[in-house]
Amino acid sequence: MKTKIDYFDYDTLLQPTDWRFAAAVVGLSKYFDYFGIDYKVLYDVEEKPDNYIHGFDGIIYKSEDITEEKYLEFAENYFEKYMTHKNILNILKSQEFSEEQIKLVNDLVKSKTVLKGLLGKTKFDGTNKDIFISTIEENRAEIIKNIFKNGNNLYKNYCNERLIFTEDNSTCRLRGYNVDKDRKTSNLGFCFSKESFESNDILEFDFIPFAFSNSDMRETYFVNNNFSVKSLTQTNYAFSNQLSSTENKDDKNKLMLVLQNSKDYISYDVEIISKSQDKAYYETFFVRLERLKKLRELSGKSLNFVKKINDDYWFNLEKEVYMRCLNNVLLDDVILMMLKFYFDDNAGKGYIKSRTDMLIDINVSWKGNEIMDEIKSAKSCGFLTSQKLIEMKSSNKINSYKQKIISALCAHDYDRAKEIILSLSAYVGMEFSFFYTFLENAEENKDLAFAFASALIEVSSKNN
Repeated sequence: MKTKIDYFDYDTLLQPTDWRFAAAVVGLSKYFDYFGIDYKVLYDVEEKPDNYIHGFDGIIYKSEDITEEKYLEFAENYFEKYMTHKNILNILKSQEFSEEQIKLVNDLVKSKTVLKGLLGKTKFDGTNKDIFISTIEENRAEIIKNIFKNGNNLYKNYCNERLIFTEDNSTCRLRGYNVDKDRKTSNLGFCFSKESFESNDILEFDFIPFAFSNSDMRETYFVNNNFSVKSLTQTNYAFSNQLSSTENKDDKNKLMLVLQNSKDYISYDVEIISKSQDKAYYETFFVRLERLKKLRELSGKSLNFVKKINDDYWFNLEKEVYMRCLNNVLLDDVILMMLKFYFDDNAGKGYIKSRTDMLIDINVSWKGNEIMDEIKSAKSCGFLTSQKLIEMKSSNKINSYKQKIISALCAHDYDRAKEIILSLSAYVGMEFSFFYTFLENAEENKDLAFAFASALIEVSSKNN
């Protein structure tokens, strides 16, 4: 919440009452720190402003210290590697230029509309660098503003680019919160009342892009642990650094791996805001400490398995498990998919089986480990049954029974699954001790059938 105050020489208090204000606090703090501008942290001052909101920290500052000139300079520095004009200026520091450098300068000019408008009619030939330098310096603010506000991974990803550094807007400038003021808005609010649609906007929301994590990722994140300004800034700094050091993973997997290793700065329930360049809105999910502990328990477990389902979807086992862990969702559907994958890839059967067995153990542990002994029994019965069928010269029936059990489980036809397992027990002349627990409540104890089906495999005891 932004509040006008009369507090010594300061006139504004910004408190992280929701994630938007929290992100604005983080971004604005970076701005003040960059310029060495004086501001106060609410929790650090003994005498509080009269009208502050109890229970929230905040920053106290002078509104006059926020200027467009300084804002653009800060944006140019913070997102320096995306500032095309700075790349050009760095090249132009040379006294002599190769053909590659000359071509690169001309290509960089063409890559940005604002530069093309200013320099498009002048082609760089290696002898006219002064024209390029002077034109950029004379129009620097315009260039920065256009590059920043139109960058798909910069301001445009987070806010309506037409509203940069504006005030008194009728709706919030943030993506997903912004509404065309000329359209009918009665359908936005509760019971078709536009008065019930809350979309407050403040200039400080322009600092939100500086609060989110690594702009080189298509999906960026902000951790809203708004216990204090210190925790907000330190957590997001550490979070962003860990994301940067995590390589060769897609954005969601990076997030999961960083959360696994976040115990030094996240030790409580937190809200995480994500913003993807592919979506015109923000997404929110809550990370519960209980689930975060479960996620950290997965550290060190090998969940590497990727399979192409179609041109638009690749199944990533690690990602599927991590997301279900955080969202408190069991692995039943993932286990069934892995059991079906067993029949798709001859070369990877052993690998798929080992991953499936690991998933079953994880799933049972998430449920409380009440049937872990029976799970071991089911795996043993499956293995011994396979050996018995091989001895009976009926190894072809191993996959046949396995497929039948998996098909019944996929259809949630537990009566059919019981019939198949009972039939197999009679065929091999063996008693399956786990079966009685499965019989009592098949749906609740389906992991027993998962484990038994996974253990049915055409290998000899010598090679198992």
